[in-house]
Amino acid sequence: MNDVTITHIRQRAYELFLQRGSAPGDDLRDWLRAEQEVREQKRGHRGPARLADFTRCGKVTDSDGCDIENPT
Repeated sequence: MNDVTITHIRQRAYELFLQRGSAPGDDLRDWLRAEQEVREQKRGHRGPARLADFTRCGKVTDSDGCDIENPT
């Protein structure tokens, strides 16, 4: 990942933080969602990025529903 991509992810994660009312505690979830959005945009998806449900059951999951924090 280059510096420009990381900057975009950081900016988007901050936007997500603000949208949540600046409440602490979900920084990893914000970062992962921002990273997914930026990667999808970089691949050329048109319109807003479509995201998988990263917060199923209160867990951080990938697009296949696998637990990222505790992979099995």
